[in-house]
Amino acid sequence: MQELKIDRTFVTGIVDNASDQAIVAATIEIARGMGIRAVAEGVETADQLAALVRMNVDIGQGYYWAPALAARDFEDYVRSTPDGTAAIAS
Repeated sequence: MQELKIDRTFVTGIVDNASDQAIVAATIEIARGMGIRAVAEGVETADQLAALVRMNVDIGQGYYWAPALAARDFEDYVRSTPDGTAAIAS
């Protein structure tokens, strides 16, 4: 599936920066118009996640769920989460 990624620079300020909020909202709408997923990179806090959920982002990536992992460690990490999806779902 095709994706439009939202850079972590904008995600970092999404809670308290109106410009970042506007850029993220516009990017999500562009993705919708193109029929592709909007992916927020660099999600680190529950407040950032809540703001992104309110904006209907499709998926998030970042330290909120897990640190960067080597491919060989990813399977073990996913198996250790309660439902096997915490690292990949928003």
